[in-house]
Parts: sequence; C-alpha cells; structure tokens
Amino acid sequence: MLDSQTTGDGKGHPTPRMMEAFHAVLEAGSVTAAAKQLGVSQPAVSRLLKQFEGELGVPLFHRAKGKLTPTPEAHRLSVEVGRALDGIERVRRSAEDVRRHGVGRLRVGVTPMLYDGVLHGLIGDFLAAQPHLVLTLESGLTDMMIDWLLRDQVELAFASLLDTHPGVDTVPLIETHSVVVLPPDHPLAAKRAIGAEDLADVPLITMTRRYSSRHRVEQMFRRAGVPMRLRAETNLSGTICDLVRMGQGVAILNALTWGGAGPGHLVARPLSPRLINRYGVLHLADRGFSRAARQLIAAVRVHLARTKPDLYLGE
Repeated sequence: MLDSQTTGDGKGHPTPRMMEAFHAVLEAGSVTAAAKQLGVSQPAVSRLLKQFEGELGVPLFHRAKGKLTPTPEAHRLSVEVGRALDGIERVRRSAEDVRRHGVGRLRVGVTPMLYDGVLHGLIGDFLAAQPHLVLTLESGLTDMMIDWLLRDQVELAFASLLDTHPGVDTVPLIETHSVVVLPPDHPLAAKRAIGAEDLADVPLITMTRRYSSRHRVEQMFRRAGVPMRLRAETNLSGTICDLVRMGQGVAILNALTWGGAGPGHLVARPLSPRLINRYGVLHLADRGFSRAARQLIAAVRVHLARTKPDLYLGE
C-alpha cells in the first residue's frame, strides 16, 4: 500500500497515499503531527514523502536537524495536490452513495438571491420526491460558481448569465429588470419611471462592488453624465430595504430581488433606461446533466411557470 504504482515501462506514479502524506505535512507543519492526523507511524509518513519526491524528481523539503521545511516547489504543488485529493474524495463519496442508496449525490451552486427567490419555494417538494438523493447546496457569488464548476465541486449552478465564460454553457430561465426602491412618500414616488438624472442628488444604497449589478449601475450614471451619490453599500438586499425604510436613501435592485426582500412600506418604480438581468443554469459545456440534475431543472421550470410567469423565459 505504501509503494508507488508502476506502469509497464517500469516508471512509477505518485499514489493517493503519497499525496495525502505530503498534504498532511504541509497542513500540520510536521511529520509527527501529520502521522497523528493520518493515523500512521512517523516512519511511514517519512517513507511516503521520500517516495513522493522520488516519483516527481523534485525536492519538496529541506531537511535539517530533524526538521522539514517545504521548498518553493512544494508550495506550488500543494494547490494541485489539494485539488487531486478533493477529486479522489468525491469519487469515494459518490461510490458510497451508489452502494448505499443506488443513486448518487447532486451538488448544486446557487446565489443567495436565486435561492430566496426561486429554490426556496420548491426544494422541499423536490427532496420529498427524491428520498434517497443526497443534495449539497453551496451558496456564493456567480464568479465563485464558475470556479466550483471548473474544479468539479458542483454539477450545475443557478446564477447570473450576464457574463460568458469559456467552457461553461448556460440554460436561460429568468429575465427581469431593475427598479428603484423608495418610501411611498418620497418625491420621486410620483414619477412613473425614474432615470439616472432624477437620482443625481439623491443618496443611493446599493450592493457592494463585488456584484456585477453594482458596476452596471455605476456605468448607467457615467453614461448619463451625472454623479452617483453613494450613501451605503451592503451585500444583502434585505439590509438595503431596511436602510431605505429608515430614510437613508433610495435603492436600485432587480425586480426578482425586490420581490423577495419583504418590501413592506416601500414602493418600486421602473428604472429608465431599463437594466436587464438574466439568470439561469451554468454547467460545463462538455458534460451532460445527471438524472437528478435534469429533474431539478424541470422542477424549477414548473415552479417558475406557476409563480413567476412574467419573468420565466420558457422552454
């Protein structure tokens, strides 16, 4: 088990056990701590490290007075080794799922907005119809979803479709537009639509610059030639609405976010010119969907057609 695997030409390849030992030493900081973490002896860890270095032909540690110090090459390799071990662990988990239940695991990424506005309303029924499915939901920003897809950490992601990404295909589901959210007694509430020029001297509450929607709002103000008077920024639409209720300013949100933010005592007016937002499924272009993924997408379509027909793009 501790030996390298060899091919027909006599050359060896690093084994998962070697990589585990290397990764454990980098994480734990010493052979002693790594051995304890792996549940093996210190000599076993030292032997695995030497075998790993031998197979790679690269010195990974400086050895002096019984202490190991990682080389720059070791630090560069650590990321790829971590990814390889993640992949091996996913294979092990998937195999265990199939052995125990006869089905696999579905890993899904979703932005907080799309979870609150879409998945929240259907995920309970979906799981009830899949009693043996193991579902993993990871929440984050769209750029995080792309990284997760490329690293094979999720099979699909529900996210913004504003940007294109090499190797990633999309399934459009929703199209919505941005609105200006404000108190009902605000002077601008009397207008049928609100433009950037109307907001020139108005305190504005927005999403932070980590979100592409914020950059689009800034671009709108630049094109109109008027200054954007920023009052506050946050990553939560509910907090934005709270600040508007407190009289700290007005906000620009997309209609889907606005509908799920608990509007209470606020009104919304269309933004002019319209800022269009598209959302849907992101997935790797060279892979098909698993059965569970197809069923989830179908459930989302049924839910959108029933609850948000004005936003749903259809089949």
